[in-house]
Amino acid sequence: MERVAALRALILAAAVALVCASAGASAAKSVSFGALPGHRIVAFAADRLWLVLAEDPTTTGGCPEVVLVPSGGGRSRLLTASEGATCRFGGHFWVRQGARPIGNAIVKALWVVRNGSSAIAVKASPTESEVVLERVSNIDPDTGPFLGPVVATNWLRLFGDYTRGADGTLSGGVISGNQRTLWQATGAVLPLGLDDKEHAVTVGSDGSIALWHAHGARYGQVANAAARAAAMVDGTVLIMRSDSARIDVRKLGGNFLRSWRIAPGALPFLDADTGAAVYFTPTEVHELDYATGRDTVVARIPRGATPIDAQIEKTYVAYAYRSADDPRGTVVVTAR
Repeated sequence: MERVAALRALILAAAVALVCASAGASAAKSVSFGALPGHRIVAFAADRLWLVLAEDPTTTGGCPEVVLVPSGGGRSRLLTASEGATCRFGGHFWVRQGARPIGNAIVKALWVVRNGSSAIAVKASPTESEVVLERVSNIDPDTGPFLGPVVATNWLRLFGDYTRGADGTLSGGVISGNQRTLWQATGAVLPLGLDDKEHAVTVGSDGSIALWHAHGARYGQVANAAARAAAMVDGTVLIMRSDSARIDVRKLGGNFLRSWRIAPGALPFLDADTGAAVYFTPTEVHELDYATGRDTVVARIPRGATPIDAQIEKTYVAYAYRSADDPRGTVVVTAR
């Protein structure tokens, strides 16, 4: 175990050196983060001035790792331990289309990993060791049980725990980082959006949405929302539609406000901060002013690269991709 700990220390030191080199290159408008040796970035989450990177092992016997990094560059920290729950469990982060497997609430992370037909949801932070919040087994690819997606912000961390019926209907609940089931539902179950006031939006397999408070109150639901991705900000609901290249803006109770055309080919991920949403296509990262509809390209994905995700905070946009030149992945933080 001492040799494992020493190796992890060397790996983290290498990652820290990479981050510091990126940050020190200039009074940078952007900072880049790479993966740990023997790993590749498969997801990330941003909140305030911190990001957490979810990194799958690329070598036999490697562990899934979660790395906490300052958004502006600087000293990084592993939230996973060599003898912690995630490394003992093994496997890979449970990445599914449109479902983030990791969330970050300032510096408190929550993630989901899968190994074969079992999966666990885990939380940790710089001041709390890894804790397994939920464990499922005998996972069927069609019916589940499923853990995730994960959403988090401002100290609150949530994840879904659900099954899929023979007709495609989802049933299950949303669990907090305190291991409390906050609500249960049938239909709109997937937690995809959460704001600092603890308002949440969940989505069903049929595109329906439900609007909640983290303590269980339901504000409303919309059966025909046609949602393929969603975000919540300041009590405003943003819906990326599945039937057209548009983002709808709705009130907390679900009432329709306005709709904006977006670039075609957007992937089913959406994030928002006050006044703006971020989405991405296979080639570009876009920032949308959801009050005026102004759509601005804020970054371009390198030619031939595969985008992973894009998220927005008050002072920056972060996005990640993997390419033939760097199959281990890169996260870029660019100032707004």
